[in-house]
Amino acid sequence: MVTGTTPTEDPVAELSLRDYQVDALAAVRDAWASGIQRPAVVAPTGSGKTVMFAHLISEHTARGGSDYRALVLVHRDELADQAIDKIRQVAPGLHVGKVKADVNETEADVVVASVQTLARPSRLALMLSRQEVHGWFGLVVVDEAHHAVAPSWREVLTSLGAFERARLVNVVGFSATLARGDGVGLGSVWQKVVYAVSLTRLIRRGYLADVRGVQVTVDDLDLSDVRQTGGDYQVGALGTALTESMASRTVAKAYREHAGDRPGVVFAPTVAAAEELTEELHAAGIPSAMVTGTTPTEDRKRIYSEYQAGRTQVLVNCMVLTEGWDAPWASCAVIARPTRSAPLYQQMVGRVLRPYPGKTDALVLDVVGASGLHKLATLIDLEPGAVRSMTPAQSFLDAVEEQEAADGVELDRKTLGGALHAEQVELFEQSTSMWLQTEAGVWFIPVTDGDWMLWPSTVAGHWDACYAPKAEELWRRVHTGLSLELAMSWTQVEAEEQDATVASRGSAWRKSGKASEPQARYLVSITELSYEDAKALTKNEASNLISIKLASKRFDRRFRKEMMK
Repeated sequence: MVTGTTPTEDPVAELSLRDYQVDALAAVRDAWASGIQRPAVVAPTGSGKTVMFAHLISEHTARGGSDYRALVLVHRDELADQAIDKIRQVAPGLHVGKVKADVNETEADVVVASVQTLARPSRLALMLSRQEVHGWFGLVVVDEAHHAVAPSWREVLTSLGAFERARLVNVVGFSATLARGDGVGLGSVWQKVVYAVSLTRLIRRGYLADVRGVQVTVDDLDLSDVRQTGGDYQVGALGTALTESMASRTVAKAYREHAGDRPGVVFAPTVAAAEELTEELHAAGIPSAMVTGTTPTEDRKRIYSEYQAGRTQVLVNCMVLTEGWDAPWASCAVIARPTRSAPLYQQMVGRVLRPYPGKTDALVLDVVGASGLHKLATLIDLEPGAVRSMTPAQSFLDAVEEQEAADGVELDRKTLGGALHAEQVELFEQSTSMWLQTEAGVWFIPVTDGDWMLWPSTVAGHWDACYAPKAEELWRRVHTGLSLELAMSWTQVEAEEQDATVASRGSAWRKSGKASEPQARYLVSITELSYEDAKALTKNEASNLISIKLASKRFDRRFRKEMMK
């Protein structure tokens, strides 16, 4: 298989957006137009916030002018590279640079900067001074916007002109939650939440996985005795309580019992607790690795690579994977950092809610003590107000539907997806492109001279958008190493550009009556259909069945081998 081509020029404007993403961006534009300088968007982890703000950035930079540049602010240095990778996947036509640690790429059209670095007066002053040469930042995007009330963030935003009107700077914040565990209000930064989409809606549409929980009770752990700071457990005291109890061994046993072969992530309060958990998981026969804030960059890359390759089943971390970390194949989260903070709990659980082919749901193992249980955040807190109670056997969506039925809420059954869509069928069926699936499960879009398809990437856990010409045995990986969502979007863009007549679900010929004589005879030759059954099909049904049979013959044998690796 050969490596493919570069993307089309300025393709981001063509990437398909989901309905709620379109609505969110429209709300942001309307807010700016009405004089709201700092609107915010709230959307759960996995909802595609990077896709949304990449579109805003592309629109802004395309306008040109003295303030055409854009700045993306992230919370920590380690999140800068992750944000850059995502933006380049969505919008490869943008020139993206970074400001973090010893890197100072301030000349780029789009700069991703760590507030951890910009909080240093000398670094902030240097970047601001270079605006005179490279152009002003007319758009400032704040990722994980709930951090923005911190003094360091406010100082950076103030220096960028986010709070004054003399030179208009449009600012927008994106976050999975605009609540903070410490109770600090966000109104001093964000003037209005202009759009919010609920977790329930995204699960129903199949955009996020449904989730269920299991309580892992540690008999000799008494959380009521753990000191509290700012409304939550004091990290050091919580870590000590865990390491002095049987928590690590209990967690390892529970993982084997409830999570089986699931790839997962464990959240621990301290390094000592993380080390102990890693050791116990290893002892239980569960390949595990630990990541903390002090793990060297090269070691961290190696650990992530082992995890992506499946050689490590569980990542144990000391609160460094709550934001900006994506592993959509992960389907189990262990909350071994019990918390009273709903926002923190939402961040941790959100790490395993992204959809992935073959992933039917997400599992959360909540570590609890023998007492103090009623104070902890649980699955009920994933969407405040949606659920008042849950039974142990229920998934989150089951509990929501039961609650809605009790409250007399009428459900639109056509929107229900969630855990039933192990292969994310609903995502493909809602597309305007003609997605089909081979007998072995390869998703593809037919065009006259070949097929555009999704193929497992050489980067484990990711997908490639590939083109397979009918006249050639080999095919090209055109866009590589992407999330399922982005790989879908690029495949759709390329197929529609090449041959919209065949690739589009809405083409007029697909609604033009019964199968033709040649279609019927060809179907008889490649399937077990009788001539009468073939003639009874519509032209669209016949064309799709022919495409599926031919694509299955071309791709399935190799695909099965790939999936067995």
